[in-house]
Amino acid sequence: MKLGILLCDDHYPDSIPKYGHYDEAFKRMFEGSSISAFKSYRCHEEKYPSSPKDCDIWLVTGSKWGVYDTDPWIEVVAQFVRDCNETNQPIIGVCFGHQLIHYALGGHVEKSDKGWGMGVYPIKKNFQPVASGVALSKTLNLIACHQDQVISPANGFDVIAGSDFCPIAITQKSQTALTMQCHPEFTPEFLIQLIERLRENAGNEVVDNAIKSLETLGEGDREQVISLIFNFCNREKD
Repeated sequence: MKLGILLCDDHYPDSIPKYGHYDEAFKRMFEGSSISAFKSYRCHEEKYPSSPKDCDIWLVTGSKWGVYDTDPWIEVVAQFVRDCNETNQPIIGVCFGHQLIHYALGGHVEKSDKGWGMGVYPIKKNFQPVASGVALSKTLNLIACHQDQVISPANGFDVIAGSDFCPIAITQKSQTALTMQCHPEFTPEFLIQLIERLRENAGNEVVDNAIKSLETLGEGDREQVISLIFNFCNREKD
């Protein structure tokens, strides 16, 4: 199984010596899964795949951009998402990727009036995912960092989990798309150094509370969401 990683950003240059490029975080996350090969495309630098059939499964990463920004590469990736949808090629979306998949397929995304979702926050499972044998906990504590949210999902998606703060947090469309607002590829250590960079923008209280949540809950239920992703990939393998 080959995973195509549609990179929509990269780590800050001074983070790369310690954490590597952004696609390396996903490669580490997929250790032990059915994925045996990777191909990364730096879409934010206008490097794109030629066809949805180039890889078995696709993943759209997080980004500092918003899906409503006018940078041309965003629409190219959105069209690629539509092409995957039309050909039933399976795709996973993380944070910005979650938002872009819904945006591309007719959902609505905007900057939330609830402010930053940062640190480890709880969401509640609505029902069992369609394409997974994973028994998710009723409440999941997940690592996140975002201002934008999916306000209304695209047609055909089930909302697997959400909260009052982030109602559309994990979604799935049959066995062809799995999206999530959280960052299962992030570790607490990585997120802390990232959100410190956002202190001036997000404010001391938001960042301090986020760090406290990480110190208290660590990586939370990250492994459950990773298992959800693995099972989604395994169903495609079958």
